[in-house]
Amino acid sequence: MIVKCFLFGIDDTLYDASLQKYLARMNAVRAMIEAGLPVDPETAFNTLKAVVAEYGEDYDKHFDRMLERLGLRVSSRIIAAAVAAYHDTKFAYLRPHPETVPTLIRLREQGCKIGVVSAGNPVKQWEKLIRLGLQHLFHHVVIAKEVGCETLERRVFEEALKTLNSTPEESLFVGCSPSEELAHAKTAGLLTVRVKRGAHRSEKPKAPEEIPDYEVSTLVELFNITK
Repeated sequence: MIVKCFLFGIDDTLYDASLQKYLARMNAVRAMIEAGLPVDPETAFNTLKAVVAEYGEDYDKHFDRMLERLGLRVSSRIIAAAVAAYHDTKFAYLRPHPETVPTLIRLREQGCKIGVVSAGNPVKQWEKLIRLGLQHLFHHVVIAKEVGCETLERRVFEEALKTLNSTPEESLFVGCSPSEELAHAKTAGLLTVRVKRGAHRSEKPKAPEEIPDYEVSTLVELFNITK
């Protein structure tokens, strides 16, 4: 098998997004309690988790809705404490997996094209790549909404491969979510590699297209696949 192009997801694939989000939300809850929130940590955390699930991660009023759901008055002081703790933790844990940079550099040295395809808020996704220090390592980055798509549908992959001068048959997608990433990549004709870590580690494929061609634990194992 000759693979000339590698496309990567971002969350949990390039860095530990699941741990980052968990700790950021937990520290936000602790800061809210220290600022006067009259709720125990478990109740507060579960309420925040439910709000995020309902409104989506890109919503900017999670803490407001959380207080309302708890039957409390929206307090600027408590929300400010949460925002400060959340962002301090978020940036502290926004670090690539140890093998991410060496793997990307090695792929480039081998003459491979490497890119990113991702859904989500374009500004936030680019911010992640920039803060991770990875933006210059990739030959091309395509965020679904920048090409008029809400999810990683076929057109997102076609846009990436066109710019990278590659075909689906000689390209491989690396991601963590069977339903949100791998299924779309396989539908677009790419080989798929599932990195089993993060929030989707225990997720079971629910459809044939969600079953990856390969599974790995770290990005270093990609070289065993293409050897």
